[in-house]
Amino acid sequence: MFTVMAGDAVRYSVGWTGWGLLVVIGVLASVIGLALTKPWKTILRVPLPLALLLGLMVLSAIWSNYRNFTWLGVGLQLGTTLFALFLANQFGWRQLLNIFANTIRFILVSSLLFEVLAGVSGPIKPFFPNYEGDEPPASSYYWSQGQLFDGDRIQGITGNANLLAFTAVLGILLFLVEYIVTNSKRSLPLASLALAILMAALAKSAGMTLAIGLVSFAALIAIFAEGRPKATRHLIYGRSLWALALGVVLALIYRVELFDLLGRSADASGRFYIWGEVLNLIFEKPLEGWGWISYWIPGVEPYEGLIVINSVPMYQAHNAFLDVWLQLGVFGLMLMVWLLLQGFIRLWAVAVRHTNPLYLYPLFAYLVIVAQSLTESRLLIEIGWVLLVLLTTKSREPFAELEPLGRTPKRLKLLRIPGSWLRSR
Repeated sequence: MFTVMAGDAVRYSVGWTGWGLLVVIGVLASVIGLALTKPWKTILRVPLPLALLLGLMVLSAIWSNYRNFTWLGVGLQLGTTLFALFLANQFGWRQLLNIFANTIRFILVSSLLFEVLAGVSGPIKPFFPNYEGDEPPASSYYWSQGQLFDGDRIQGITGNANLLAFTAVLGILLFLVEYIVTNSKRSLPLASLALAILMAALAKSAGMTLAIGLVSFAALIAIFAEGRPKATRHLIYGRSLWALALGVVLALIYRVELFDLLGRSADASGRFYIWGEVLNLIFEKPLEGWGWISYWIPGVEPYEGLIVINSVPMYQAHNAFLDVWLQLGVFGLMLMVWLLLQGFIRLWAVAVRHTNPLYLYPLFAYLVIVAQSLTESRLLIEIGWVLLVLLTTKSREPFAELEPLGRTPKRLKLLRIPGSWLRSR
């Protein structure tokens, strides 16, 4: 799990060869694990748009401009998919919460210690650098820039401030649910929640700040709608959609002020320029795309040198939807939108209809990866793709396979938490 959540940390510490070996071992273990635990029930639950999207990735090798790299990208995609299906097949929702929470805890604690070391000793280079020469050509090539005590963004052991922020925000949501559903001592999830909030603040990601707002908005609606008559629920949803639309319109009108509030430039830290260049490439092959490659591989045309900002080449479109359109054409884009909408509807139904707060976290995690996909393409690789496949597949399990329903709605259970916390003091 650490390898897919902190891939750069693995590549920086053991190199691409070591990372590749771990990936092969992980894929083989997933295949064996699936084969030994009756996989067909899980495989048959794979959403149709996901299966079609994977099929289109394979077919794109026919017209790909870089066929060998397309096969490499397809292999990695299928391997990541198998790992996600293994998780869906092997573990229940509560077990998955424990697995993800413990992994994130380890990453955040390691990141804080790593940043303290870098802050005292200075910037830390990767043990296996991804640049030529003795010195990094730009500060972003450092594993950690050692800015913990300077008040600037930190990268943590993940080697990337945006990825650290994503991990921390995901941790905030998981630790909060873990605190709510834990019957034993709650000091560990509470301390973890405090650490996750701290690391999210130090990573300073505007995109993840907006993700927290989106998840909070959805959580309020889901909790308030539970147990209401169908007509009332639909009324709540309708008004919520209008409120969301109004928020989007206001954000567009006051985008300069919003970016300034979030500490970002008016061009969203160069993303408007990136998206413009990617769209120019998309319009050359809008129907079929250039062929699947996942993250752009250095040296592969037409991506090499396409976008360079502050001496740093970009190897993603910084938007998962644009990257899918770029590589798989308009049909791939439609399949991705179909998959995301279908997954949201199913996860929302589980979150609203079940009385256990445990079933809020799959929806929360899903909204985080969707929000991240607007400014990053990490939805298509590593933990982003694992969560997408896992959540959309596992959400198709029958309601009867979930934990038993209680008689008390979630909102009443949540209202009792402050009182129980005070009594425990």
